[in-house]
Amino acid sequence: MEFKTKLTEMLGVRYPIIQGSFAGFGDSRLAIAVSEAGGLGMITAGALKTPENLQKDIRRARSITDRPIAVNLTVGMCPNIDEMRDVVIEEKIPVVETSAFNAREHGKKLKKAGIVWIHKVATVEHAVAAARQGADAVVIVGIEGTGFKSIRQLPISIAIPMAVKLIDVPVVAAGGIGSGRGLLSALALGASGIYMGTAFMATKECPIPEEHKKRLVEFSP
Repeated sequence: MEFKTKLTEMLGVRYPIIQGSFAGFGDSRLAIAVSEAGGLGMITAGALKTPENLQKDIRRARSITDRPIAVNLTVGMCPNIDEMRDVVIEEKIPVVETSAFNAREHGKKLKKAGIVWIHKVATVEHAVAAARQGADAVVIVGIEGTGFKSIRQLPISIAIPMAVKLIDVPVVAAGGIGSGRGLLSALALGASGIYMGTAFMATKECPIPEEHKKRLVEFSP
């Protein structure tokens, strides 16, 4: 099946699927596999700990694939975030995702360098703010998603249609999506693509213990 959405056109990928960031193990091993398969793989800068390690991991990815790969910069949690940002600019990474807190200043520098800036948020209100600040696309994590929760989060079935009405940039759905049916449902709600994390953890390329992968498969619906 061929997909053509605002997101695939913006990112230059075959499928409107962005791999989620992983704080403890989000290096290039999984990102390369996702990008090679036609999605957008994600290296999590915080998982590499230092700018030097991030640069090495980016160059490793570049030596294996010529497909687009993104880097996540989690504001308030990524160590040495300014230096990490400078590395992605120096290495000419095509797409950067910021997340957690206001990333306006990082976004300005990324866009000035010609990098696509995606910002991940938990509420429609923050999605609107990120779009006003210049984000090229926004990821909205519904209440179904893992990680930190906000009492103002909504299910993606409500948040995505609301956001699509309020902002012009591509909206990406995240939270509880782990199958083709979930992807098609998100597109039907008006999203330009999906952001998927947990399902990718069950793949052979993900660097977590096999026992965890088996449990994910056993308990998947």
